Amino acid sequence: MRAAVVSVIASGLVVSAAAQDRGTAAPLRVPSPFEIVHAIESTLARHPLLEAQRQQVVISEALRRQQAGAFDTQAEWTASGQHQRTPLTDAERTGALAAGFPASALTENIFGMSGSAQRLLRSGIVLGPTFAVSRLTDNLQTLDGLNRARLSFDVTVPLLRGRGTAIVTGPETAASMAVVASRYELGQQAADLVLGTATSYWQYVGAVRQLEIATQSEARGREYVEAVRTLADADRLPRSEVNQAQANFDSRAAGRFLLEQQVVEARSALALAMGLDADQMAALPVPSDPFPDGPGPVPPSGEPGALQVLVDLALTRRGDYLAAESNRAAADVLRQVAANRVRAQLDVTVSGGYSSLQAGRGTGDFLGSLFTQVSGPDALLALRWARPLANNTARGEMAQAEAAYQQAVWLRTERARVIATEVANAVAALRNGAGRLARAIEATTGFRAALEGESDKLRLGVGSLTDLLTVEGRLTEALLDLVSAQQAYAAGLVQLRYATGTLIDVGDIRVPSRDTFFRPLGAGAAHP
Repeated sequence: MRAAVVSVIASGLVVSAAAQDRGTAAPLRVPSPFEIVHAIESTLARHPLLEAQRQQVVISEALRRQQAGAFDTQAEWTASGQHQRTPLTDAERTGALAAGFPASALTENIFGMSGSAQRLLRSGIVLGPTFAVSRLTDNLQTLDGLNRARLSFDVTVPLLRGRGTAIVTGPETAASMAVVASRYELGQQAADLVLGTATSYWQYVGAVRQLEIATQSEARGREYVEAVRTLADADRLPRSEVNQAQANFDSRAAGRFLLEQQVVEARSALALAMGLDADQMAALPVPSDPFPDGPGPVPPSGEPGALQVLVDLALTRRGDYLAAESNRAAADVLRQVAANRVRAQLDVTVSGGYSSLQAGRGTGDFLGSLFTQVSGPDALLALRWARPLANNTARGEMAQAEAAYQQAVWLRTERARVIATEVANAVAALRNGAGRLARAIEATTGFRAALEGESDKLRLGVGSLTDLLTVEGRLTEALLDLVSAQQAYAAGLVQLRYATGTLIDVGDIRVPSRDTFFRPLGAGAAHP
């Protein structure tokens, strides 16, 4: 019967990754047999949503780098030239003529060059050197050129707004926390996709198993038709029983088509979860992993104390909660920065330097003026105060930052509530699934024995075809229900892992061990 199922499913070994902006990934060769860990490996290697979330991490790191740019050294250099003619008064023209410089205007040529380098320290202090060199030549007094230079070192210390490392580095710190949050979100995205892939894999296994059961039931129906015809020909059963057996066979054959469609849909869903292209879905092999064997070890207890232990574990491992906590911490930093911006700007600037002078038109005279005929030192002490009278911008930013912080607190609280509910539901589902699976196994065992008894009675001519078909139908239903119970139990194992954050390590994304999908949490299975 396995061959019949395989003929329904287009088997293959080679599948390709989805094309991405950076190019098309190399074809992925799915190992045979096709196990659940192979499906997970494909998901983590090539799912588009995971790649998109990885780019979000890159974006967050780029934003952090932008914030760190505030502490880069800012270098500036300027050069300028100016030609200026100023008309002379009659007295000035007479004086110039008497001095041997006949002119109607003062012609000045000014060339200047200046530069500075400033850096904001993480304490809020701004410091750096500045220099300025200029040359003046004219047609009356400074024919040979006069070069002036000034060199100083300036330090500005904030006394109110912008003071303190925590405030100054706040945006950078918050951006770093956003990077951490984006990485946790990447881990949570991976956990979401692994959960979806594992669930789809078990659905695929279940659909194939149910198709096998339907195919076997159909084969038994065909055998019943032949057996009834033989008994009818021997006058051991009425001829009308042949019609009942034939109708029973046709009904089973019709049901098989529905299950074949379910196999196709389950295969497509798994291929989609694995990140494969639509044209590669038909090439997905038949799953080879069986369902977990029976209920296995006792699932975790549903008592409040035991549940709280699992919830506490989840809050230390779930990427969505850890990201919410990082976002809350970042919002807390930013609200402190916004509160500081409400304060007035009060800075004190201290500057020390010297001035120098050098005559001459040469390049060496111009540049050497920084070190010739030095006079000084000079000193400057300045106090600057500034504040908008209404200060609406800063107050609005503070209100916005406070609201963003409160929002982040509530989102973290809500995430914790949701996680606690998911843990409780997953534990209950796994425990109920284990009980259902145990009963389903017992039911199939009982119906198998009943069917053998009815078959023996019919061969001896003392049984009823109706009774046989009824028991056989109940067995088929029990077998289908057993597959559903096995699928639910397998999915429950994964769901509890996901709810408690033990499906994968959100800080180190890798394919979980095979035990993760086959042994319940707390039953000796190693955590991923």
